[in-house]
Amino acid sequence: MKPAVSLWSGPWACSGLQASALVGFPSVPVYDPVSAEESSRSARTRGGSVPTRNMVPNYRPSVPHLPTGAALLLLLLACVVTSSYADSLPNFIKSPEDQTGISGGVASFVCQAGGEPKPRITWMKKGKKVSSQRFEVIEFDDGSGSVLRIQPLRTHRDEAIYECTATNSMGEINTSAKLTVLEENQVPHGFPTIDMGPQLKVVEKTRTATMLCAASGNPDPEISWFKDFLPVDISTSNGRIKQLRSGGTPIRGALQIENSEESDQGKYECVAMNSAGTRYSAPANLYVRVRRVPPRFSIPPTNHEVMPGGSVNLTCVAVGAPMPYVKWMAGLVELTKEDEMPVGRNVLELTSIRESANYTCVAISSLGMIESTAQITVKERSRRHAAFTVEKRGA
Repeated sequence: MKPAVSLWSGPWACSGLQASALVGFPSVPVYDPVSAEESSRSARTRGGSVPTRNMVPNYRPSVPHLPTGAALLLLLLACVVTSSYADSLPNFIKSPEDQTGISGGVASFVCQAGGEPKPRITWMKKGKKVSSQRFEVIEFDDGSGSVLRIQPLRTHRDEAIYECTATNSMGEINTSAKLTVLEENQVPHGFPTIDMGPQLKVVEKTRTATMLCAASGNPDPEISWFKDFLPVDISTSNGRIKQLRSGGTPIRGALQIENSEESDQGKYECVAMNSAGTRYSAPANLYVRVRRVPPRFSIPPTNHEVMPGGSVNLTCVAVGAPMPYVKWMAGLVELTKEDEMPVGRNVLELTSIRESANYTCVAISSLGMIESTAQITVKERSRRHAAFTVEKRGA
């Protein structure tokens, strides 16, 4: 059933100006005192004179003298044309696929859809919305769809056709997939076997993490990966995450994560699938450890002696994780501006030095603050004593 058509609201909404442009009606300025007053009030609230753009009169379509019915019909057609650019029926980006699983194992159906407005995904089993402690629907972060996960599988209870429905204000579409569940002693020859699943791994941030997986079957099973019950989409990682396709077991099929980030942390599963069926590995956690090291000076400032009017550069370098900010102080006086503090290294240039003084380097991070002081001493000029030689000359 089509949605009710409204000329001024809902998915078919269309402005008079758009309609007049589409059907070829000229538009002329018509002064709208209400809009003008609102514009002026808004300008006065901000203060100052009213900007020129707020003085532009409100535009409304000027429709030729047509019979009322004809004009409304043309306007309605124009609105329908305009709305077709804004809204669209749902369309499936990824549809669930038939699956054969093992009793006590896992099954996951993936369903993603596009459209405007963004469609809502629902899952049905035998005409009813899925509802069970063993059934879980996990939404994609971008709202494009969801995964129906069933665990642990039950042989007769879960065997059914599962339907994914994508709905928005323009309509709805459906697709379905069949689930077959076998007992372990019923599995056919060649059914996938996980020979080695991923293991718990701890990796430092920015380092490379490799999750291994080895599977066998006939034909050779395809290996894919799930993270936190959602499929790992390698195509969106800009090459940072890849699945190794060459090499021997267990390298072939391994998931390699370069320059690891905190968002990579989670629960990973290796999935082996061939024409005989699908088998999931036991999950394994990947932890991405962020190094946390309090600041310390790798090059502290050093004391110097200078002549009056001389110059010197004081270098201060501090390290840590996270890297600390470094600033200089003379007593209680800040020599480095708050918004100009460099990270890790700061050089203080002193010129025309006339008096001895102490300068303190301060390193600050979220893990603490340290300081080190350098003393600048101005040498006194040594007094030169003139030597006189007295010669006596005889008469």
